[in-house]
Amino acid sequence: MKNKLLLVVILYVCLLAPLNVFAAMLEFRGEGKAPINPDNNAATVMAAKNNAKRNAVNVAIRSLIGPAAANDPKVKEAIENILPQIDDSKIIRHNPSRDGENNYVLPITIRIDDLEFRQLLQTEGIAPTADRTSKVLALMDEYHTTPTDMQKPLKEVIEYSHDKTATSEASLSAASGASSETKASSREASASSANYAAKAQYGAHASGYGYSAGGSASGQVAASGAQRSQSSADYSDKSSESARLDTKSFDQQKNVVNFKKLVEYQPRNVGPSKSNATYNELLNMAGQYDLNFMNSTVFRSKYFPNKAVTLDDLANGPELDKYVQQARKEGAEYFMMGNAIMRDLGHNQCDGDVSIAAYSVDDNTSLTATTHNESARGTSPDDCRVTLAKKLAYFVGKTIGHSIKNYSRQRAQSGKEYRIILLSSADGLGGRMVNSFSKNLRNIKGLNSKLNERTNTGSMYEVVLTYKGEVPFSDAVTQVLDSMPAMNQADFEVMGTTVTICLEGKNRCKQLSR
Repeated sequence: MKNKLLLVVILYVCLLAPLNVFAAMLEFRGEGKAPINPDNNAATVMAAKNNAKRNAVNVAIRSLIGPAAANDPKVKEAIENILPQIDDSKIIRHNPSRDGENNYVLPITIRIDDLEFRQLLQTEGIAPTADRTSKVLALMDEYHTTPTDMQKPLKEVIEYSHDKTATSEASLSAASGASSETKASSREASASSANYAAKAQYGAHASGYGYSAGGSASGQVAASGAQRSQSSADYSDKSSESARLDTKSFDQQKNVVNFKKLVEYQPRNVGPSKSNATYNELLNMAGQYDLNFMNSTVFRSKYFPNKAVTLDDLANGPELDKYVQQARKEGAEYFMMGNAIMRDLGHNQCDGDVSIAAYSVDDNTSLTATTHNESARGTSPDDCRVTLAKKLAYFVGKTIGHSIKNYSRQRAQSGKEYRIILLSSADGLGGRMVNSFSKNLRNIKGLNSKLNERTNTGSMYEVVLTYKGEVPFSDAVTQVLDSMPAMNQADFEVMGTTVTICLEGKNRCKQLSR
């Protein structure tokens, strides 16, 4: 009976475990106080607790939406609706005290699931809408492989060659005073030695011990050569000189041994998997984080219709900039690319890494660049990969979601940085023209920074500024041009956060803007 009860408990825990695997928790602190009522302590504590929870939720909303959100009447009403849904189980710390004015003071810390809190904001209609309307192009490849095992190579190739050629003829020809009889004797000794070496070398290859057999054969050849040269010469002075020349010729033999060993280990570069579970799970995460993901499959097939290009090729090739520009034309505001690598560890276990990089398409501002590792267990290798994909996708969705929301909030508070380039094909940017133009830029309603001048020549004036206005920045630029009679022929184009203005018209400045 106990074993059956234990089995039921284990199954219950296993069923509940996946629900909490992906939980990311938010913690925020608040403080509330209430006048102490000696006749009703419970009412005092309840009033202080509600005030503390209200203060904590205000802190969370300010961090997620912006500092001005708490002053919005709609947000204040939403907070009152959210408070009853944060029960006491989410309060993890409290330390009550009494102040000098006889108030009951209760500081608390609330811990709540990130997605749960964001869904509360969505339900009340106060979640940031900029994230929902901003398109995200996410490209991800998934690789399936096995761990690299240095004890078990996939392939091992050995290449061996041995080149041994006697050069005694050239040596003897160069020697002065050598007789024709001595030359003939040396040639005969060399030829005999070469035949012996060839037989020894073949025997070494046949035996399979290239280095040891080849080395002993060389010693035998040298000894044999010395004996033959001595037996073919007499004991006269002239014959002794021939023997010395003959020995020298064998010392100058060409003896080259080449040995190459190539070992190939895992993982095997088999290319991205056709089934991309990580990307599919990432699309499911988009709804939870209120993000607007584009259909990358359609976009990818449109941009690369006749070839399959991996993200590895894209990141290390010249196509990435063109790809991002095309994404901008399609309406993407954020771009993310990454790889998920899954390794089958055997016994229905697996682990994997995901690497991502994301940035704003408008100004190439980096949002995040990180790598993360997870492990999983399943009922089969495929089930293990699905569980692992959910974990990796959860990390990616959470990281991208937070990065985009933080970037959007910073832009909403501080404004967006723009780069303005004024060009003239006829060197018409004199001092008075530039001063008048910069003065009108400083009068833009919504300017939130000083003008940071980068370039000032007769053909180019470049400046950087931060704009936080209610109308599109292109409308603000149009107002500046309309206010200057000298700009009546000027035209401009916008590429992300770069505005290029041509004094003589767009067509006259194409060469300058390249």
